[in-house]
Amino acid sequence: MSALSSPRRTQEEKSASTRERLLDATIDCVIELGYARTTTTEIAERAGLSRGAMLHHYPARAELVAAAIEHLAIRRIGEFVAAAARLPDDATLYDHVVDLLWEQFESKTFDAALELQMAARTDADLAAILEPLERRIDAEVARWARQLFAGRAPSPEAFESERRFVFYLMHGLALKRRGGADVSEIHATLADLKRLMRGTRLADGRAAHLPEGKAP
Repeated sequence: MSALSSPRRTQEEKSASTRERLLDATIDCVIELGYARTTTTEIAERAGLSRGAMLHHYPARAELVAAAIEHLAIRRIGEFVAAAARLPDDATLYDHVVDLLWEQFESKTFDAALELQMAARTDADLAAILEPLERRIDAEVARWARQLFAGRAPSPEAFESERRFVFYLMHGLALKRRGGADVSEIHATLADLKRLMRGTRLADGRAAHLPEGKAP
């Protein structure tokens, strides 16, 4: 290895660390202050950087905010995938899947993304960056869902139908949560979803392969 490569790699690592601090500070600002009150000055202060250093990495606020959402979303997708791979392959599987998914919709990633969606309605520059980003994230989520769970469905069409149903149901519940809905009602709906998934998915082929005593 060349002796000259080490300093360059160290600088790249420092730059990556600086960007991560900026992205984390941006998410915190959006959640706490809202997009309209999130300024580059506030972000730089929270990240412990000068405004000039911040602008070196992200010249525009909308670009920085979008990068922060993507950064956090990809990280949380990775955490979900790792957790899903450790789930028990028995009758409790889909209960755990629902719980894991709901964690995503209760996360600060969702709260920040929702704040930006509202802001993008009247901010064309933000909308131009956010809309294609959301499509990429949605496609990545769908790709992992298919890779992890499509093989358990009776058909690809059934899986896609159930995937959309679960996603939009949870999205709606998350909106109700932010609107101050009764938490017990939300939990009851999640319990209903678990029962529905156990009754359809397992009856469609999983139950025959479960160990004795594991049938729902």
